[in-house]
Amino acid sequence: MTDYKNSAEGRIVTAKYQDILHLSRPEPSYRHPRMPVAGRAKIFSPFAALRGYEEEIAEEEWKKKRVPKKLLSEEKSLQISVLLSRVEKGSSLSVRFFQEDMHHSDTPPLGIYKEVSGIVTGIDSVFQKLVISDGETETVISFESLAEIKLPE
Repeated sequence: MTDYKNSAEGRIVTAKYQDILHLSRPEPSYRHPRMPVAGRAKIFSPFAALRGYEEEIAEEEWKKKRVPKKLLSEEKSLQISVLLSRVEKGSSLSVRFFQEDMHHSDTPPLGIYKEVSGIVTGIDSVFQKLVISDGETETVISFESLAEIKLPE
């Protein structure tokens, strides 16, 4: 790759604009301030060449992270049951659970393991659901997808 400034065309352009090359960039007037970069990006977003590209990339990343659901040992299942019996509405806890990929059915089921910490806003022993709120979102978790429960010391 050649150096543009030292090419024949570069020297012609440099000679043509020699009188203004050393000047600093003019400041915009107070009536017409510079547009923020985010605003400029918004103007050109309708001309995006690949619509849905980001969504496709996110989908592929999701597929790569999926793992099969691990079966819990009897001991671990019993430990989770005991801890669930101690959990009350309003208590604070952290859970690790399996979130199955519902869009792509596979056998055995594939998904990801997620962790959520927060306050228990609901516990339903009939439908076997646990609801945890982190202050912004509520997560509904089925008892059978629980992999680990941590109660504060």
